[in-house]
Amino acid sequence: MIAAAESETPDPVAIQVAEEIDTALIALSDPDRAKGTRAYLHSDLNHYGVPVPEVRRVVRAAGKARPALTHADLVAVTRTLWTPTVHDTRLAACLWLEAHTDRLTLDDTALLAELVGESGTWALVDVLSGSVAARLLLREPRTEAVYRAWAAQDEMWLRRSGILAFMLGVRSADTFPRWFPVLGEIAEPLLDDTRFFVRKALGWVLREASKKHPDAVLAWTAAHVDRISGLTLREALKRVPEERKAPVLHAYRERA
Repeated sequence: MIAAAESETPDPVAIQVAEEIDTALIALSDPDRAKGTRAYLHSDLNHYGVPVPEVRRVVRAAGKARPALTHADLVAVTRTLWTPTVHDTRLAACLWLEAHTDRLTLDDTALLAELVGESGTWALVDVLSGSVAARLLLREPRTEAVYRAWAAQDEMWLRRSGILAFMLGVRSADTFPRWFPVLGEIAEPLLDDTRFFVRKALGWVLREASKKHPDAVLAWTAAHVDRISGLTLREALKRVPEERKAPVLHAYRERA
C-alpha cells in the first residue's frame, strides 16, 4: 500500500488518489517489460513495466475524477506518488504535474528542481523539464531566471532541465522571438560541457526551434561551429534540408 513520506503529515486525499493510481498501474504490470525497461534505463528502481501512454491515461483519469483538488492536494499527490522507489509511480507523479501544469506557480519550480535532483534518469527528468517546466514558462515568464540558474549548475540533470525548459518556447512561432535569444545565451557557455545528456539536450532544443525557424538555427550553429560538438550539431540540424546545412557541416569538419 502506498503511503506518504514518514517525514510528512499524511494527507488522506493524496494517499487515496495515489493508491488508486498505484492499484491501476499494478493491474497493468508486465514483468517481462519491467525487466527490459529496468535494464534499458540502467535503473535501480523497481518497475511495473507499464507503457508511458497507459501511465498517462491512468493519471488523467484520476485527475478528471477529482477536478476540485486544491493546489496543496495536487502537490501532496505528487509527493505521495514519488515516495515509493518505483519507476512507474514516479513517472505517474511527473505526469500528474504535467496534467495540472495550469495550476502550478513560480514557487513550484522548487518542487520541480527537487524531483529532478532525485530522478537519476532522463525518462523522468525530460517530463519534468521538457513538458512541465516548459509549459510553466509559457504561463509564467518569471520562471526564466530559475531555469537560467538551473542551466548554470554543474549537476547534469538540473543543467539538462535548464535547457529543456525552453523547448516549447522556441518551438512555437509565436513565442520563438522571445525565447530563442534566451536559449542562445544559456547554450553558449554550455558548449564546452562534454557530457552526452547535456550535448543531446542542446541539440534537441535547437532541433525543435529549426522546425519553424531553420535560418536562425543555421546562423546560430554557424556562429559557434568552432566550439559546438558533433552530437549537438547533428541533432540541431537533423530537420534542416541537406543542401541548406551542408556549409555548416563542412565548416565543422574543416575546423582545426
